[in-house]
Amino acid sequence: MLKSKYEKSNSNNCAYMKSVVDVVGEIRKSQSANFHRGKSWEYCYAFFRNHEKFSDNEKLLDFAALHLGFFLASWGMFRGSSFLLQKDYKFYISIVEILTDSEYNRLWDIDFLNKSKEQNQDVDLLFRLKEELENKIIENNTKDKDGGHEMNLIITKIIMATMGCVPGYDKYFKGGLKNWLNEKEKFQKEEIRRYLNFKKDSFKNLLNLVNENNKLKNICDSKQYLKKTRVEYPPMKLLDLFFWLIGREMVISKVSP
Repeated sequence: MLKSKYEKSNSNNCAYMKSVVDVVGEIRKSQSANFHRGKSWEYCYAFFRNHEKFSDNEKLLDFAALHLGFFLASWGMFRGSSFLLQKDYKFYISIVEILTDSEYNRLWDIDFLNKSKEQNQDVDLLFRLKEELENKIIENNTKDKDGGHEMNLIITKIIMATMGCVPGYDKYFKGGLKNWLNEKEKFQKEEIRRYLNFKKDSFKNLLNLVNENNKLKNICDSKQYLKKTRVEYPPMKLLDLFFWLIGREMVISKVSP
């Protein structure tokens, strides 16, 4: 039986084996298949393009909470001991209300990779949103024991599926990023740790990493659209998918980052 190019390699160089072609291929696979879970992100993200109407329309707000809840479910956030498993979709209504608060309007159309003089303020705004979401999730969950997924994972998945301005910090994304930093950038463990958490300095490190690397920048700059729409995949979703593919390949092939 013929082995793939990856299987023939004895090194941990997953980072070198993925490109914009792989990212586009994964998008096309999702779009061409019936009922692919990748569509859960597309449906949710597309629905939230109408976010300005949610505050005046209770029905749209209800649908938005349903979309967000189903996206999280289809991407493993209701798995095992996660407290989200015990919640109905109305748990997310207050989350949607925070996301659509006028205070955070700038974050809906922002591209953090396009440097501007307001970038530091915009990153500060993002992490104010993170803090408010975290406080609301904790408040809504006071009767249940915390468990399952870490808060950074839940919050980044929520923002990725709605605003699209951050990647989702799940094990595949972080594993792929770790592999890239180790193999491509030749970083040591202590340096790598400064990129793997969703904290203000770590996020800024990630932005700098992308802007200083042509391959990563080209992936984020590639124009991909939701099927039958002119809604673009946001750059951070493309970055998320790139590192996610590397991380998944590592797990399948049992390669350590």
